[in-house]
Amino acid sequence: MMKLPLLLRISVLSGLLLGGCGYKTLPVAPSAMIPRPVTNLSHELTGNGAVLRWTFPDRTVSGEKLAEIDSFQLYRAEVPADAYCESCPVPFGAPVSVAGGSLPNKGSRQGSYEESPLRPGYIYFFKLRSRSSWLSESEDSNLISFRWEKPSAAPKHNAAVSPAAPADRTPPQVPSNVTAARTALAVKIFWDAGADKDLAGHKIYRRIGEGQPELLGEVKVPYNLFEDKNPPPKGAKVFYSVNSFDQSSPPNESKPSAEASLR
Repeated sequence: MMKLPLLLRISVLSGLLLGGCGYKTLPVAPSAMIPRPVTNLSHELTGNGAVLRWTFPDRTVSGEKLAEIDSFQLYRAEVPADAYCESCPVPFGAPVSVAGGSLPNKGSRQGSYEESPLRPGYIYFFKLRSRSSWLSESEDSNLISFRWEKPSAAPKHNAAVSPAAPADRTPPQVPSNVTAARTALAVKIFWDAGADKDLAGHKIYRRIGEGQPELLGEVKVPYNLFEDKNPPPKGAKVFYSVNSFDQSSPPNESKPSAEASLR
């Protein structure tokens, strides 16, 4: 049996191995797809916990553009505040997998994760790693930490209470020059209104003989005319008066005007 030279045997064996596994070229090393680490991990406290936020890395450690991030591995630790040791290692547990996603052609994509509920009196630590595949994982992100204390409930009335404006108790001016004139079917009552800025209207009263004044009706500004469409018969002693009222609630009402008589 003829023996092949050593160099030739090595060459033939390499060709067989490469051809048998189907590779046309050498596989890309996983390290070439390792994402850059996240550098802006931050947090915002809420009423029951915290929201973590960060920017998706869009380049590999060698500067290649990434099309997507497969996932993030979020590491979390909690330590009682009264047992915290600054020089002790942070006791991170097993990571939580947070979904990644495609990266935009322009701009950046933001990631977020809500952690709740948290325990009062504990210090929390978070960091994360990015994965472009299950083989390619970044280094740790920046580390964040904070102490959690549940926010106290806001007071129901946390704004300064302004003193209430004094209520308007000033009645408008009394109407003047009240006149009553009988027509064929009614009695018309006229008057001059006062100059109050908050004047709302007038009330018309009628008194027959020695009786008490009774309210007939009212009219709103700017009218100063009222018709008594059901007057007493001719010959009866009839007296009309008018009061003013303003826009307050309840309205202020003036004293009665001088009566206008009708015989």
